[in-house]
Amino acid sequence: MKGKFNFKLGALCAILSTMLLMPALGQAKGEEEARYKKQKDQLIKELKLAPEKEKAILAVEDKYARERKDIIAGVTKANDDLQAMVATAKPDEAKLKELVSALTAGQDKMFASFKNQREEELALMTPAEQAKYLLVLGQWRQKKMDKRDQKAAGKKK
Repeated sequence: MKGKFNFKLGALCAILSTMLLMPALGQAKGEEEARYKKQKDQLIKELKLAPEKEKAILAVEDKYARERKDIIAGVTKANDDLQAMVATAKPDEAKLKELVSALTAGQDKMFASFKNQREEELALMTPAEQAKYLLVLGQWRQKKMDKRDQKAAGKKK
């Protein structure tokens, strides 16, 4: 009887802890998205484009960011479903194929979203602006990857 009580108390503590952490996790994710958007907006301002071009590019960015939120939700669900299916003793082959298709389709949509965004943004710029944009964007991405790699190397130690 006492073992059941301890188990229930432990489960209750775990559930309450998770519920308390969820808003903080969501907030951290929101802060990360806001920081990314701020950095990207700053990058676009560095190009010193005409104000109407800048607004148009920022509108394109917002459009695709909203689209990718939906794509990410679908990919996350497909991934979770796939993990659950693989964890079963005898996964259903047809269901596995369906989930793999859903996951790869979501990934394809994500890649297409980035490509389409780049094409729309570049269509708004002159060739000189395009060149500068691609170079600045490449440098920015490299800095982000270097920072990520440094973080990963620090965690391994």
